[in-house]
Amino acid sequence: MLEFIITWSLKHRLVVLVALLVASVFGTLAVRSLDIDAFPDTTPVQVQINTVAPALAAEQIERQVTFPVEQSISGLPALLGVRSVSKFGLSQVVVTFADSTDPT
Repeated sequence: MLEFIITWSLKHRLVVLVALLVASVFGTLAVRSLDIDAFPDTTPVQVQINTVAPALAAEQIERQVTFPVEQSISGLPALLGVRSVSKFGLSQVVVTFADSTDPT
């Protein structure tokens, strides 16, 4: 089979060269239309919710702000994880979604 291909290619050099030229043109066009980033975005899809309540202690922030925010977020689709920090006067909830999720 390989011998037949080689023999045919040697007899029909012009056809082989034209096929090579056509394949090269299509290959060049395909490479130019590729969407490749030099540095791909590998960060996870995250949403950060910061709430300020200057008069509340950390325990009150946790009970009155952080916990209700976590509860309301817990049912969202494609949710991977929820992390939170409660400090004096500040609640921060970080929500991580699956890669295919659009955060807008």
